[in-house]
Amino acid sequence: MIEYAVDGAWPGFQAALRAIIDNLSAVTPLRAGLDSLLSILIKDLGYARAHLMIFGETHQNVRISMSKSRESGFGHLYGPGALLIGQVAVTKRGVIVDNLDGHPDFAGRPPLELETLSCICAPIPQPRRHGPPERGAAPKAAILGLVCVDLPKAPTVFLENHRGFLELIAAIVGLRADRFEAELAKPDRARKEEPGEFAPHTPALSKPLAASKAMRLVLRQVAQAAAASAPVLIRGEEGTGKEFMAETIHALSARAARPLVRFSGREAGAQQAAATLFGVQKGKAPGATQTRKGAFELADGGSLFIGDVEELPPSVQAQLLHAVEHHEITRRGADKPVKVNVRLICASTKALEELVNQGALLEDLLYAIGVFPIFIPALRDRQGDVLPLAERFLAEFSQQADKQVKRISTPAIDLLGQYHWPGNVRELRGCMEKAVAVCNEGVIRSYHLPPTLQTAESSATDSRLSFGEAVAGFERELLVEALKKAGGNMFKAARDLRESYRIVNYKVKKYGLDPKRFISTKRG
Repeated sequence: MIEYAVDGAWPGFQAALRAIIDNLSAVTPLRAGLDSLLSILIKDLGYARAHLMIFGETHQNVRISMSKSRESGFGHLYGPGALLIGQVAVTKRGVIVDNLDGHPDFAGRPPLELETLSCICAPIPQPRRHGPPERGAAPKAAILGLVCVDLPKAPTVFLENHRGFLELIAAIVGLRADRFEAELAKPDRARKEEPGEFAPHTPALSKPLAASKAMRLVLRQVAQAAAASAPVLIRGEEGTGKEFMAETIHALSARAARPLVRFSGREAGAQQAAATLFGVQKGKAPGATQTRKGAFELADGGSLFIGDVEELPPSVQAQLLHAVEHHEITRRGADKPVKVNVRLICASTKALEELVNQGALLEDLLYAIGVFPIFIPALRDRQGDVLPLAERFLAEFSQQADKQVKRISTPAIDLLGQYHWPGNVRELRGCMEKAVAVCNEGVIRSYHLPPTLQTAESSATDSRLSFGEAVAGFERELLVEALKKAGGNMFKAARDLRESYRIVNYKVKKYGLDPKRFISTKRG
């Protein structure tokens, strides 16, 4: 339990303020000054955690993200969530979250923190510009950035005092805006002049879908992870989208302009895995005719994604642990280590705690890579995401195939919703790709879907449909579409089908359809 160290006393604020102003002087390197600012907030004012962010053109484009925590080692350096950032940007005022428990931005925090901490976030204002904006100048975010702290719960009057203090500190940081622009321009120039071996990874990512409550929580955690710099461990079944979430974290982070390098833990053999991850030194390693950089060096300044991390051989696990703890690697055959600045994102489908108990995974490595854990639930546990994902894949593959397939029929939607999706999002994507490929009209119908979706117990039945079953499925599909178009009116449906009311009524009863179900779906 962290003691409340300030008690709202302004003398404590004044001493901290003087120290911060001294450290943000023109002679102090900018990043060093900001680092000192966070240290002062932690040490002098007793805050549990302090975070500073500087934005680019938008609030999603974070150029600088720095954190400090009272915790030692791999302390949880959680950053402010998307809702809190948006609230501060809109109001341009400091925001107090006196109770973290129940606030969506703090989901996933340890229970003790939810019970004992509050949060204050203050905006760093954009500098005032005199005269009209320059022609062609990029639009600016509503605020330059923000300063955010977690502190022990206290009476409202004390929290208000701290909000006023943080707003003052943020305003002082904003006065250094000219230095931010100069500092942020340096890496860009350096990157243009540097003939890197690896092109910067700036993927045109689709925005992750989150219709279900479970996935909305995942996306909040992804946003928090992107704002921090701690290692991330993404867990979930095969096909749930772990690599896609890793790409999203990288794209939303301050490292987005630098490479995202991918590596699979299933690389064959310890020597090959070590060489791929850490590189090879010319002349020293057996058969090494030239020096080759590994994934860590190729990802320097960016992010490294390691899938199936539990598959790494024990010797490589030990090297990976050293790289995470000391931010350095040693090429195979080399005598001296190489410093690296890499954000590590790992993924696994296994119960890693059991592997630790079995001795197959280093316990210290699990702690090191799992500072920021994210669990992606299986698709069967978030049925609300099935249709939105299917519609996204429909649009994607329809465009690729240059087809005008615009929607999914109601019976096809029913089949998608009833299926248990053992292959998760990957299987759904493949399903929609095949459906678009065989579809020669503007609607995906049930018979366009793979045979595995045609029966309730698809995994235990013959995937081949008989002629009678195929005809019945097609007939039912036509009836549903006609009833939907007619708003449940049987006479109008019969007229559209060019069939007698008696036959349509018989077929509707045969297939157990309820015309009333379609009354609300009538189109104008």
